[in-house]
Amino acid sequence: MMGFVPIIVHYFQYNSGLSQFDWFPSGSDEKADFFFAWKMIAIIVLGIVMAGILIYRNTKKKQTFQYETSFYFLLAYALFAIMSALFSPHRRWAFTGSFDLFESVFVLFAYMIAICYIYNYVQEEKQVDTILRWSGIGALIVTGIAVFQSFGMDFFKTTIGKMLITNPSYWNDLDGLEFTMAEGTAYTTLYNPNFLSFYFGMLVPLIACLFIASKKIWQKALLAAAEIMVLISLWGSRSDSGWLALIIGIGITVLILLSRTKKTGIIAIVLVLAGLLTSVLFITNTSAGKRIWNTIAGTYHMQERYTLKGFETGDDGVTFCINDRKVQFSYAADAGQQLICATDEAGNVLETARIDEANMIEQLTDPVYAGATVQPVTAGDLNGICVTLDGLTWNFLQTDNHYYYLNPAGNLVDYDNLKRSALFRDDAMSFRGHIWNDTIPLLGKHVFIGSGANTFLFEYPQTDYIYNAYVSGQGATVYDVKAHNWYLQQWVENGLIGTLALLIFIGIYVVRSASIYRKANLKNRITWLGIGFFAAVLVYLAAAIVNDSNVTTAPVFWCILALGMAVNRMISKNDQLLIKEFSLTDENPDGNVQTENVATNAAMPVPPQTKKKKQSRKQRKQKSK
Repeated sequence: MMGFVPIIVHYFQYNSGLSQFDWFPSGSDEKADFFFAWKMIAIIVLGIVMAGILIYRNTKKKQTFQYETSFYFLLAYALFAIMSALFSPHRRWAFTGSFDLFESVFVLFAYMIAICYIYNYVQEEKQVDTILRWSGIGALIVTGIAVFQSFGMDFFKTTIGKMLITNPSYWNDLDGLEFTMAEGTAYTTLYNPNFLSFYFGMLVPLIACLFIASKKIWQKALLAAAEIMVLISLWGSRSDSGWLALIIGIGITVLILLSRTKKTGIIAIVLVLAGLLTSVLFITNTSAGKRIWNTIAGTYHMQERYTLKGFETGDDGVTFCINDRKVQFSYAADAGQQLICATDEAGNVLETARIDEANMIEQLTDPVYAGATVQPVTAGDLNGICVTLDGLTWNFLQTDNHYYYLNPAGNLVDYDNLKRSALFRDDAMSFRGHIWNDTIPLLGKHVFIGSGANTFLFEYPQTDYIYNAYVSGQGATVYDVKAHNWYLQQWVENGLIGTLALLIFIGIYVVRSASIYRKANLKNRITWLGIGFFAAVLVYLAAAIVNDSNVTTAPVFWCILALGMAVNRMISKNDQLLIKEFSLTDENPDGNVQTENVATNAAMPVPPQTKKKKQSRKQRKQKSK
């Protein structure tokens, strides 16, 4: 799950079933995938195997199932995930995966089973080492490919690379297989350069802590080389979010370690204040700082920058909002002549000037309308109008006494302006702000249950034609399949309650880890392993603010989280930290009470201290002799 699933890349053909939607081109259901589908299948198979082993151990070998109180919140998340999938209007895709994601509800269950399996499997430090050694092989392959891609040598563009990821029947046409990623950009076996911020962001602190924990010179040398390769790969991804997440994750970890004593705690506070002051000065007084801040916070709302604010289709015509002024365009045929009419909100006819006699193009003379032009068009036996503004053309056809927009997918659709939030600027976080603004209005209807795993694509308004035309170009078919924010994605797909349950489950681990590593013995190797897992989880949670869960990186996160929980349990047991317990009691027929202790951190309870009897002076003398 952790080491070898991420390296799976192979051709997979499937029917997307999306042509039933107006925003998707008809006849385009057949799709090919290389990076997601087989990973999904592998994760589900592994989940079934792990579940089978857990059941076998519990029923046949009578091994007690170990868990923490936080597992109840994981169970609640599972409950809302399955309810969201079962009651989803997009049930097919919730259970089978879909377009550019393939993270079905079965995959979510496999993640949760992995948590339970690893937590029960890992009882000693040597088992952690076993997992890391085997996972390291897969990580080396993923990293090696990324390093070469960073320097313009893409393995997947070579003949042998193409042969490995396709079926033999395609080997005669390998030249037709092209990867459109920019030269020198690393994407490795993870598909999207943004996903590398998850993967390599987690590896950086984990490898660093393994380096600290290692005793042998050859191990340190190997880990140092691995760290350099990982940093090169992160640089090659060209993803700023990875570095920012790394700073946040490692920074929080360092501050927690500094808070172990009063003296270093004061140093931590001073560092935080100095860092904040330096950041403010850097952002406000340097061009580089201002550029970084503008990238994060954004600079404009779409309504402020684009001439066209929106349009609506209706029976009487098409209403455009241009520079906050509405104008209605309509078409009429009189005595064989095609006539175009433009009226304002009060119904007054606006003055136009004929600028192209052959094509009957009329231009609005009032400068407030930014030189918008309109002309009659025909398609088959349908008549309509074409409006041009800012170099972009918008075609509308009239049928059944109603105007419809001819969208980039080639379908006639009725259109009204979208509901959107203005909380973020549209270009914030590399234009993620626009996606978040369009996602926020969806949250209200998913408080109890969500739309189902892997169904964000269907909930998100794929009909944001104005924004797509201005940003992506006229006629571009753009589909936002991800929220570009793991937390918003979870809310929409699995509901607010399920998302809160998941965050509480993870939050308990984070809080416990912070408490443990403020007290644990840093001379123990296992402590540094736990710190590495903890820092990796923090980096993932930070990167998740601008990225989504996916089958290429999420398996690694869930496994690291489980390893971190298991290591915390071992440290708590060894150092006697955070030991809390509850009891499951059954009364025997003979009246004796039989108690099974189950610690919230799975550590054995500390035996109570017995009060020592006061010894006489004579007894103390004899004892000293």
